[in-house]
Amino acid sequence: MTNTPSGWPPQGWPQKNAAQAPSYSEQPGAEYGRPAPGAQGGPGAQGGPGGGPGDVPPGWPSRPPSQRTDPAAWAPGRLHWGDALAVLAYVALMLLGAGGLLAMALGWVDPVDGTFTVLDMFTMNLVSYVVITVIVAVVAWRPFVRSLGVFRHGTWWKLALLPATWLACIIVNVVLLSLIGRAAQSANQASLEEMTTAAPPALMILMTVVMAPLVEEYLFRHLLIGKLSRHLNVWVCAAVSIVAFVLLHFAGTGGRFDLVEIIPYLTLAVAITVSYILMGRSFGYAVLLHMVNNGIAVAMLYLVMPHMPDVAELQPSMAVPYLALLGL
Repeated sequence: MTNTPSGWPPQGWPQKNAAQAPSYSEQPGAEYGRPAPGAQGGPGAQGGPGGGPGDVPPGWPSRPPSQRTDPAAWAPGRLHWGDALAVLAYVALMLLGAGGLLAMALGWVDPVDGTFTVLDMFTMNLVSYVVITVIVAVVAWRPFVRSLGVFRHGTWWKLALLPATWLACIIVNVVLLSLIGRAAQSANQASLEEMTTAAPPALMILMTVVMAPLVEEYLFRHLLIGKLSRHLNVWVCAAVSIVAFVLLHFAGTGGRFDLVEIIPYLTLAVAITVSYILMGRSFGYAVLLHMVNNGIAVAMLYLVMPHMPDVAELQPSMAVPYLALLGL
């Protein structure tokens, strides 16, 4: 027991409540000048004013979840009227031919004898994508920007996964097509090759590398998985998204296509879908991954295709990797 000097504490100072003060000397294991184990500020104590890391003491307000890494910060949200407008615009312009009518009304397309040239087809697609991209940008720019928060943590390895995922898709495509023993060029790939010879390169790149990934990821990942998964199991939504994405690229064939042609689109759809879900349903990450795939494919079309013979003339051993790279 310590002796308190007479006159201490000075008059006006608060009186210390001895019952509340930690008595280090009376606790087992305490040393002079050091708190006992388990005492406030001592080894094994809860974190708080006494210092030392630990849990938040009882009664203290808990820390809010960090928006740097919390996927809830970029949650897709609920379906609303803007989403319905974007879907209707896509169906009308891309699937029902309203994009062609709009291009003709603007005087940008003038069919001869009822037929369209390759440049006409490109122009109609470009007009459709411009209109839909504007709608998507107005409706979804906020969730898109918020979803880029996925890169605030683990920035470099997530960026490295973008080309790594593309490379994994190419390897899977080559393996599957080699096992099947043949390769087939889809109508979508053939039309894109023709467009590269007729359309201005800058506009071709803008449409295929920027606008198409934004629009398609908004529809097939942000809506069909991100928002629809509020009502259905996320993996059910993923399956619906993959099937819809693959079938979209064969919409103009009337259902007549070789099943081998599906492989590049199927592997891409699975890769983007799984990445989207594992990255906390990040709309922005899915768009960037799609852009990387299309960007490399378009670069191949412009830089490699002019120096290659026609696909029909290639041996199967050469056609397989060539078509696997053009997974647009």
